[in-house]
Amino acid sequence: MIRDELTRRDVFGRYDARGDGRREDPRAGAIRPPDRVRVESAAVEEMPAFDDEPTGDVLGAGRPRGFLSRLDARTRSILAAAATAAVLVNAGAVWAYWQITGAETGRANAGTVVELNLRGRSDLNKPLTPGSTGNLTVTLTNDHDFPIRITSVSPASGSIMADDEHRENGCVNHGVTVAQDAFAVRWKVDRNHVGAFTVPGGLAMATKSDPACEGAVFTVPVLVTGVAEVS
Repeated sequence: MIRDELTRRDVFGRYDARGDGRREDPRAGAIRPPDRVRVESAAVEEMPAFDDEPTGDVLGAGRPRGFLSRLDARTRSILAAAATAAVLVNAGAVWAYWQITGAETGRANAGTVVELNLRGRSDLNKPLTPGSTGNLTVTLTNDHDFPIRITSVSPASGSIMADDEHRENGCVNHGVTVAQDAFAVRWKVDRNHVGAFTVPGGLAMATKSDPACEGAVFTVPVLVTGVAEVS
């Protein structure tokens, strides 16, 4: 037993001395690969992770996307929604603006005349038909620090337009007009408020209007005039 053990040590000693991954077989006299290969990476895999080792939250090529990536996507969605809302608000500001006569912007005395160019629309619940009249709906936004009393509504420059669907279906000559040159009204819009009002019979459709225009929703440019109610 002692002789055999010494022989094994001698063989291992030859293997270690060569350092080329092979050892001599004393029985065959030939060089062959070792029976067992040491795997150095096994010790590394069993080592505990350190606090400063990278985790899934660290971005890198071929690595899973972590919390930061998900946060960025969420932020982009929020910013996109905010940008869309800003576009809608600015689009409304293009065609609707208050004009305060004889006063500084945003300030007025009692009785100061104010004007607002905007777009009304036909009544959604009672569509126009050829040869009929319908209501005109007007929505007002008062972003000033004082209430405004509207006294009249009249047609403004610009074209009355049917909605996209009816135009695509052949509504060209709709024959829709504002029924009068001016309507006397008594509307009050509090400061920093939005008011929706109706002018009964404010729109008329000609008898010879295109049949494709029946039931369309029309956008109508109007001018409203009023006075500031401040002391």
